[in-house]
Amino acid sequence: MLSSAPGYTYLVTAILGVLSHLLIFIRGEWHMQAPTLVKIYSLTAFALLIVEYRLGADVNTSFKTTTFAISSYAAGLFSSIIIYRKCFHRLRHFPGPWAAGATKFWHVWQCRTGKNYLVLEKLRQQYGPVIRTGPEELTIIDAAVPLAVDGPGNECTKAVWYDFLLPEIALNTTRSIKDHNSRRRIWDRGFSPKALAIYEERVVEYAEVLAKQIERLAYQGAPVNVSDWFYWFTFDVMGEFAFARSFGMLQDEKWHFAIRLLRKAMSLLGPFSPVPWIAQIAFYITPWMYVVRDWLAMMQWCRDRMGERIQAKVTRPDVSHWLIDASLQKGSLEADREWLNGDAVTIIIAGSDTIAPTLVFAFYELARSPWHQDKLLSELEGIDIYDRVQLQGCAHLTAIINETLRLYPPVPTGGYRQSPPSGMTINDIYIPGNVTIVAPRYSLARLDSSYECAEQFIPERWTTRPEMVKDARGFAPFSQGRFNCVGKSLAMSEMRFVIALLVRKFKVEFWGEDRGEKLFADLRDQFTAAPGRLDLWFQVRV
Repeated sequence: MLSSAPGYTYLVTAILGVLSHLLIFIRGEWHMQAPTLVKIYSLTAFALLIVEYRLGADVNTSFKTTTFAISSYAAGLFSSIIIYRKCFHRLRHFPGPWAAGATKFWHVWQCRTGKNYLVLEKLRQQYGPVIRTGPEELTIIDAAVPLAVDGPGNECTKAVWYDFLLPEIALNTTRSIKDHNSRRRIWDRGFSPKALAIYEERVVEYAEVLAKQIERLAYQGAPVNVSDWFYWFTFDVMGEFAFARSFGMLQDEKWHFAIRLLRKAMSLLGPFSPVPWIAQIAFYITPWMYVVRDWLAMMQWCRDRMGERIQAKVTRPDVSHWLIDASLQKGSLEADREWLNGDAVTIIIAGSDTIAPTLVFAFYELARSPWHQDKLLSELEGIDIYDRVQLQGCAHLTAIINETLRLYPPVPTGGYRQSPPSGMTINDIYIPGNVTIVAPRYSLARLDSSYECAEQFIPERWTTRPEMVKDARGFAPFSQGRFNCVGKSLAMSEMRFVIALLVRKFKVEFWGEDRGEKLFADLRDQFTAAPGRLDLWFQVRV
């Protein structure tokens, strides 16, 4: 019996914990095995309890002995992990909070309110541009980083965070460069100039519905909560692109239940992005848990809609048309279902949760700086806003969008990359191999070395005052290289048209005494930015 020699037993189990780390867990990636490890650990504890009881110990003694044995193993394991990470790890010499080098749970606690963009910005001010923010993670706030990790010829891959969506897999979540390149060729066909022209017709249709709804509220003298309306607009559009059917939120003036599930599920990414393995445990072991249940329900809803979309006959091609058609041509429709399901989620999230916050912040700045409305209105005189080429030529319009993307990036801190096994050098700093690299766009935008008046909204820095951009390498709102956003052209066209349509039709001001306080107080970083409420007063121009 274990209880007959407790001191010896606990020493042995502690040593086993140390050996487990040094011989097994110190090598490779284990985040996807987290649910299995939890099950093994639990079953082992239960087996020890039964064995101890069958060998003659009473229930209390069996429980006590098993608890101490398992705890000793855990103590040995975690002590070895922490000592290694703090004293022997290849990142031990990089500055950062002590606890961050020992465990990512420190980061989880810091992100508990969904303010990771502020957490990393505060660390930059405290420790400088290179910070150890995890046992195997460096946050590097330097304009050279985006090009180094995503630019031509780089050997970086996507970090473990991108396994979050598994078992579904998508263009922007696969970590295999080979799979990404193969899938990207299919997506590129779906964003050809001919396809874009068809998509833009739908954007115009829904933008006009949005404008009519805002006009109705304007005549009623009611405020417009743009944090709702812009999301309803973008989700309705993306519903068309993913499933050939709108979510109907612009017409119903309320959130669709599936999108409510999605938004609640996305809140998981606020505190738990630093530890994606926790999500895997939750998905497989506690699927009934609040928020986890919402995430799984949302994923099932997307699977069901994609199944319906595969069977549907559509008159106007959508993005899913090209994805489904490619699978049909290869005869791999069923084998590709996880790709199709994952890509559907990608279309909805990437196309909505990025464009909508940009529109919200753009109109916040337009309300705060009415002279930009006047300047934009003047620029739009004589312009056919339904002509994409003419809108592309509106320099101040594009500058407003670029400055919004710079100052309020729709992905404030995401875009994690993993250094190649051989390591890499960024600005004379050697980064060891297989290290997660974080380059938060929110902080990159606030570097005085890159921008004059970095925290001020000055669209002219992109047009008539180029000297205000000292180093543009850090500005890559749609990423670059092999992982650049396939929908960039559509996103820019969509934002240009909506802003032009609404500014030409309405004068925009803040509503009441709120000057954006709620917008920022409730802003959450959950991979994409989730802005708080912003009420604006739209007055019809005469």
